[in-house]
Amino acid sequence: MRYELSERARSNIKEIIRYTVEFFGKQQAEEYTDGLYYSFDLLTDNPRLGKSVSNDFGVDLHRYTYRSHYVVYEIRESVIWIAMIRNTRQDLPEDWR
Repeated sequence: MRYELSERARSNIKEIIRYTVEFFGKQQAEEYTDGLYYSFDLLTDNPRLGKSVSNDFGVDLHRYTYRSHYVVYEIRESVIWIAMIRNTRQDLPEDWR
């Protein structure tokens, strides 16, 4: 399998980088995003690793926790489609797509 990032997920990553650089420095931002991308690779090898949140949204949606963020994704035929990355203190929005 492989992964694909939605536009929302790309935007979320940019915001995470911006915030982390501002409050914790460039090195910490690089380490954090490296770990985040490692999580994406991990999910391609283990797509069911995340907790199912399908009941909340009516689709085969999963949530994987990486440090203080949720990686919200959908398992498709040969792709892990990463819908968004949310802080664990935030609820998942109704318009997750």
